[in-house]
Amino acid sequence: MLKNKVGKLKIFTVDYSILKNNKIINNSIVMQSINDPDEIVRLAKLDISTKERVFIQNVKILRFKSVPSHGHNLE
Repeated sequence: MLKNKVGKLKIFTVDYSILKNNKIINNSIVMQSINDPDEIVRLAKLDISTKERVFIQNVKILRFKSVPSHGHNLE
């Protein structure tokens, strides 16, 4: 999926809100993606809906920000 994209992978913290069992739940995840806002939102919604076991339509991305790498290589 990401292997076909040209660019360096970065780590992002993604804050989200979901509706689960008629309750609003706010949480965050850490994920790795290229520096493309549309791709970050798409992958985050997919990951969150799978993790939380909710429909992707019930996932709302509130914000995301890059995490400094401090020179560590994740490959």
